[in-house]
Amino acid sequence: MVAVAPVRRPKRRSIPVGRILLLGFFLVFVLWPLYWMFNTSIKPSDDYLTVPPVWFPTAPTLVHYEAALFAYRGLDGLINSLIISLSATVLSALFGTLMAYSLARYNTGGQHLSFWVLSQRFLPPIGIVLPVFLIYRGVGLYDTHIGLIIAYTVFTLPVSVWMMFAYFRGMPKSMEEAALVDGCTRWEAFWRVAVPLAAPGIVAAAVFAFIACWTEF
Repeated sequence: MVAVAPVRRPKRRSIPVGRILLLGFFLVFVLWPLYWMFNTSIKPSDDYLTVPPVWFPTAPTLVHYEAALFAYRGLDGLINSLIISLSATVLSALFGTLMAYSLARYNTGGQHLSFWVLSQRFLPPIGIVLPVFLIYRGVGLYDTHIGLIIAYTVFTLPVSVWMMFAYFRGMPKSMEEAALVDGCTRWEAFWRVAVPLAAPGIVAAAVFAFIACWTEF
């Protein structure tokens, strides 16, 4: 007679109640300021300092958004910020990619050029405001989009170069050499092999450049 092994029932996994409560607390802690800012923005001005506070506005209004965008020319400022920040981000990512690849693959300028590029960020921007202002006023770039785009591109370029320099240094040269063997030129190997592999670094550098430009203007 063959003995039948007892059927084992799967154990029920215990629900980590404490962990769920802790995560819920942190979620509320993080999201509550965002909710309160939005709640305040759609409340009438008379409800700002009421006691007890108005947790859910009964008569939401968009008058504050209308005033910020149109009465105080906030929309013009938003458009200007987008134009300048996006333009400077594109230029910083483009030139930063080329410079970082040149430093990583060809050691352009010797061993100390990469550090010299980063050292440009050691000087606070406020320290060069006066000479930049005088130069811009002399060449006609004062109070123009192009002037700010040039300034922010130069301001964000050193860090963008260093962020992408690390990605290019970590990439194996064998993949680019294989592309050269297959008939690609140096330029094609760069755009078809190196740039796609370094895409995470390029995106990270672009995000950094955009945030830096957006918070400055």
